[in-house]
Amino acid sequence: MVKRFLPVTIVVLLFLAAPLVQAYEAHVEEVINTPTVTSKKAFEVDTTMELWNRALDNPCLMGRLWEIYEFKPSYNVTKTATGIHVAGSLGIAGDVRQVAQSDHARTFYATGRFDHWVIPSFFTANSVVMFEYNGNGDRPSGEVTLFLRGNNGISRFVMSIFSGTLTRRINNRTDSTLENMKEILRDIVNDPVKVRDALAGQLLSDFDRLFQVTEIKPTDSQEMSPDLQYQMYK
Repeated sequence: MVKRFLPVTIVVLLFLAAPLVQAYEAHVEEVINTPTVTSKKAFEVDTTMELWNRALDNPCLMGRLWEIYEFKPSYNVTKTATGIHVAGSLGIAGDVRQVAQSDHARTFYATGRFDHWVIPSFFTANSVVMFEYNGNGDRPSGEVTLFLRGNNGISRFVMSIFSGTLTRRINNRTDSTLENMKEILRDIVNDPVKVRDALAGQLLSDFDRLFQVTEIKPTDSQEMSPDLQYQMYK
């Protein structure tokens, strides 16, 4: 049960952050003030602050790239009116939305449930993940905090029993998720054509708009290789 529960607590790590002093909606405050499990991890990202913030602010695009890169566990991400809906390969379903942002922080709120016949339907939980970070130009660094709260007494009881195991697995998954996200961002910077060519439709339009990838037309006397036909302005 612990392994099956973890993906819904981790998926929001692609997308979140914000300071504790900020006022949140009551149900968000409840998760922060009375969590069943809490996890904190330091992190550093080798990219610009602007690119990091754009990635956090666009979870649907980043989630789709996660699928394309075939990272594990696998997720199917779809856009909703307020955020994204995530369906995991282990029978996890969750809805994620951003609830706050600043220049150096993001916060998202997620509701999670199981869609699997072996797990009771009442076993549900909500999560809040905060990324707080600083950085002048390159390499934002800071701390990510995950608050996880069961939605009912039985869920909280089971999570409390396994809190040590949950925390260790969340920490491991946080490290893995951040490494995967760093790989995507490195490719966006160093090989945007590779990333762009994997997208189509609205996701392609979003990518070009967010990361300002524009086609460069060769001059009459110059032929350009495919890898040089696009440029990303950072």
